[in-house]
Amino acid sequence: NPPVMMEVEKQCTMLIAAPQKTETSDIQDLQKKIESNKVEDKTAALEELIILMANGEAYPKMLMVVIRFVLTQKDHRLKKLLMLYWELVEKTVEGSNELREEMILVVNALRNDLTDPNEFVRGSTMRLLTKMKYARILDGLIEPIVRNLSHRHSYVRRNAVMCIFAIVKTFGSDMIPGVTEEVEQVLLSESDISTKRNAFLMLAYCDQDKAVNYVLTMHDQISGIGDITQLAALELVRRVCRASHPQKNKLLRIIFDLSAESSNAVGYECAASLVTLSNNPVAVDAAVKAYVQLLNQQADNNVKLIVLDRLFEIRAAHKAILEQHVMDIMRALSSPSIAVRRKVLDICLGPLVTEKNSVDVVSLLKKEIVKTMESQAKASDGNTEYRRLVIRALHACIARFPQHAESVIFILVDFLSDEDKGTATDVLMFIRELVAHQTKLRGPILGRLAESLPEVSNARVLGGCLWLVGEYCDENDQRSDVLNSILEAVSPLPLIEDTSAEADQQKKPDEKSTQATTRTVIGADGSYVTETVYSSVKPAADDKKQSALRKHLLKPDLLLASMVGTTVTKMSLRDIDAPLSKKDPSLHNRVLFLVVNLLKLARDHGEGGKTSDSALRLTQCVRAMVSHSAASKMLVDQWRQGGRDALIKVLQIEAQTSSWYSADVDTANQDEIIAPDRAIRFRQLREGRTGATTMFDEDEGDLKEAAGGQSSNFGKDFAERLAKAVQMTGTADPVYVEAFLKVHTFDVHLELLLVNRTAETLQNVLVELNSGSTDLEFVDRPAPVTLAPLSSQTVTASIKVSSTETGVIFGYVTYERNSATDKDSIILNEIHIDVLDYIEKAWIGELSFRTMWAEFEWENKININTTMTDVRQYLVHVMLNTNLCVVGRSTPSQANLIKDKKSRMTREEAEAQLDEAIGQIQESSFVALNLYSKSIFAEDALANVSIEKTAEGKLQGSVRIRSRTQGIALSLGDRLVQKGMKK
Repeated sequence: NPPVMMEVEKQCTMLIAAPQKTETSDIQDLQKKIESNKVEDKTAALEELIILMANGEAYPKMLMVVIRFVLTQKDHRLKKLLMLYWELVEKTVEGSNELREEMILVVNALRNDLTDPNEFVRGSTMRLLTKMKYARILDGLIEPIVRNLSHRHSYVRRNAVMCIFAIVKTFGSDMIPGVTEEVEQVLLSESDISTKRNAFLMLAYCDQDKAVNYVLTMHDQISGIGDITQLAALELVRRVCRASHPQKNKLLRIIFDLSAESSNAVGYECAASLVTLSNNPVAVDAAVKAYVQLLNQQADNNVKLIVLDRLFEIRAAHKAILEQHVMDIMRALSSPSIAVRRKVLDICLGPLVTEKNSVDVVSLLKKEIVKTMESQAKASDGNTEYRRLVIRALHACIARFPQHAESVIFILVDFLSDEDKGTATDVLMFIRELVAHQTKLRGPILGRLAESLPEVSNARVLGGCLWLVGEYCDENDQRSDVLNSILEAVSPLPLIEDTSAEADQQKKPDEKSTQATTRTVIGADGSYVTETVYSSVKPAADDKKQSALRKHLLKPDLLLASMVGTTVTKMSLRDIDAPLSKKDPSLHNRVLFLVVNLLKLARDHGEGGKTSDSALRLTQCVRAMVSHSAASKMLVDQWRQGGRDALIKVLQIEAQTSSWYSADVDTANQDEIIAPDRAIRFRQLREGRTGATTMFDEDEGDLKEAAGGQSSNFGKDFAERLAKAVQMTGTADPVYVEAFLKVHTFDVHLELLLVNRTAETLQNVLVELNSGSTDLEFVDRPAPVTLAPLSSQTVTASIKVSSTETGVIFGYVTYERNSATDKDSIILNEIHIDVLDYIEKAWIGELSFRTMWAEFEWENKININTTMTDVRQYLVHVMLNTNLCVVGRSTPSQANLIKDKKSRMTREEAEAQLDEAIGQIQESSFVALNLYSKSIFAEDALANVSIEKTAEGKLQGSVRIRSRTQGIALSLGDRLVQKGMKK
């Protein structure tokens, strides 16, 4: 026979934790306290009795005691506890469905409470009856419940409606004849908002047509029925319109009216309903207006992010409508949250910026840049990151609409000297593209760059500016001005002082000089005397402040030194007909002297040397300036032509990979290529999906799946469960334990199947688990169970995860036998939490990758030691086992990341990304590839794979993983090692 379930396991809706104390009163003490004449003793005893019963204890004999000594009390605290006791107490005879005889007295007491003059007693009694699932108890209480629908107090009426609604949902409308008419009258005459909402919910459940007629008749007054009733009406309208109701147009008009006049919650639901039920541009426009109003009125950043997600989904299908509201959406840039600002720019930039609104968008972005320079903004968190974001946004707009470049370029040039390296680099990338494409602005931009060179402090930005002026300075006068600016910034020369003995002898006489200082002091006799002090001082070396360029060269920064030498050499030899040596020999000699100084710096410094790259490059520059050989002419010709062509190719790749630069239609709206043997799905033929459907259409299916129903992918889910099942004990052990681990974002749900493999009953079977880490916290632990012979039972545990790190769960299972006095135990196998459950596929540009690579501190370097001989095969292996995507490429598989970013990388996706990124790599002996992904905790993971194929065909190199925190870098490295780095 199956075990008899207690009331607390069958119907009770309460969960009360037992207090942490060792001593509890026995049944005699409880009975004695309840029989006491003091209300305080009765209250304490009844409260303790409820806690014990809620935690599994059964006290069937206490029912009559409670009826005799508590039922007649009028104390409100006792009344409230009594309602809880009625819910917990066993109401049927053990082993049958017959009510206990004492329940007759309980029903009579409940009937008296339903007619009590105190409205609190009436309302709380009806709240209890909503949880009652016994028809024989409710039969005698229907009449007073219905009479309470007309009570003077709204609290009683509200609970009466919900009580009737619960009875009808449980036992059907036949339980209360004529209930629909009663509730309809309440709905028409009720003034309390909560009661009206409850009545409407019940009417919509019992008689949907009457509920629809009520909504239609209240069309003019629907704005005054309260927001909670409006939300219930919207739910009904959505359900009715999906079934192609003949009054659909009238119902949609009601949604239109509510979206403009209602509260924020109702406005959000109206917008979602309009997009769900209609593809009409007018309906979508009204929905967008409602969303934009919420976006700009709500101060909560979470609300803003949710609204922006909805607008992003609308953009995929209704881009033209969203174009009209771009400026309204961009008003949300006033939010201090960087996440909100980034998402606003993600939505508005790209296809939504057109010729019509480009002027307004650029003007707004210019104002935002100016705001970031204000003193108040500088002190705020995230200001620097937001400035970078706006600069990139302006870059994207100007790339598509270059006619606005002149209005912003000279504002941005000032940011080249910004202290933030990322901001200055972003501005440099912007200027580089303008110089390459905008020939009319090239001269003024280069002139402004030359003026800004002494102010630029970052070495990388200095190198980029020098390359631009050296490559694109075509006018002779401008070249001379730029060369003089560079020479002035580097001066005085030589960069390295002469340390010879002769030079020391020449400097010795002038090394020191005397200086006389006269001052008045007090003598020994107390009178004032004048004292002259002679001191020797060194002459001032050079009071002139050094420029940033000279400081970097003296460190020395050899890469910058070679860039300076190459730049001045290219500018000196730019004009073939009249080189600088003929036009201005003095300036030519000064330039040559500078290059020679740079060469001496590169050769003599410990980081350089005669064979260093910088020394070789500067040697080429000296030869090009003094020699007229064929090799030198070939080098000069390459310098004159190759740089610009290479930059154009780089800019083309960046334009293809940037989501903001492209004006194409969203990938979600592109036609899908279907194979000849693939099934075609018709939305109109799907069961229960008639009418218009969109991205908000699946709420009912999601609710069904969340409630435990089978989803459409039940077979696939079951196969995944089998694949993830972990055997924790052996099949020959007395208790067989099998675990299934399911990751739900920030929580881990662990199901444990316990099987009794013996022929005797095992009692107090308890699974004790631990993680040994503060990042894995057990919220709910498995409860002890009793296993009959050869039976099984499932227990669960919940674990809260706080970081992306490979976790280990270990423990043991204990049990008791009837034939043994001590507990037995079995040690469980370890469960490893897969770090890929927290890693999502993500995309990032090359510039952002380089910026984060320089900022991140934690690095995990793994040397490659594998038996694989194919570079492509090894790269696919790395991507499959880390969920990392190729940086700076926009492949078709990456375009679908928004739809299915939580799914794991497939072999087809990895190969598609590699095809576009590096093409045919079989012929290469060295391959370097950057990869990126993001965790659900918003942690960035960067990886650089450098592979060299030796002459013997073996692969060697390293995989370097960087992150802001240590956990994700180590976890991904461990994942690679576990999955066969030495394969």
